[in-house]
Amino acid sequence: MSIEELLERMEQYRLRREQRDYRPEWLRRFVEGAALLFEPLITVGRAGYDCQLDERGWLVSLYLGTTEIVGGPRDGQVDHVSFCLDLLRLQAMFSTLTRLEWYSVASQCDGAGTGSRGLRSLVSVHGEVAGGGMVRLEILGVPPEIIRPGLHLRTDGVFYETH
Repeated sequence: MSIEELLERMEQYRLRREQRDYRPEWLRRFVEGAALLFEPLITVGRAGYDCQLDERGWLVSLYLGTTEIVGGPRDGQVDHVSFCLDLLRLQAMFSTLTRLEWYSVASQCDGAGTGSRGLRSLVSVHGEVAGGGMVRLEILGVPPEIIRPGLHLRTDGVFYETH
C-alpha cells in the first residue's frame, strides 16, 4: 500500500468517525421538531444545534446560523438572522416542564458591551420529553462565536449553503 492510499484511508476513517450520530432517535426527532419552530423574520435561516449528554440528561443548544455576504460593497459581512419562535408550540414538545426562563446577558469582554457580540439572549427550557428523557434546551438569540456562517448570499440574491 502506498503512502497516498494510506493517507486516503485515514481521511475516510476520520470522516466516517465525525459523521457518527450518537443521539437516540427520540432526541433526533425532538431536535428536528424544535428546529422547525424557528421563523426567520426577513430572510432565510438555517438552524444549527449542539447536543451534549451529562449526568443531568441532554443539553441541547439550538440557533439560527449566520449568513455571509459574498461580493459587492458588503463582501465578507456576517449578518445574524432575526427570528421568532412559538413558545407555546415549544412547550407542547415536553411532557413535563421544570423550568422556563429567558436570559439577556451583556458581555463585559468586548469593552463597550454593544453590538451583537455584547448582548446575548437565550430561552432556557428544562423538562422531560415524551418517549425520551430529560432535556435542557437553550434557544440562542445568536449562534456561538465559534460557529461559522451556515449560508452565503451572493450579490444576485441567491443563497447557498456552506460545506
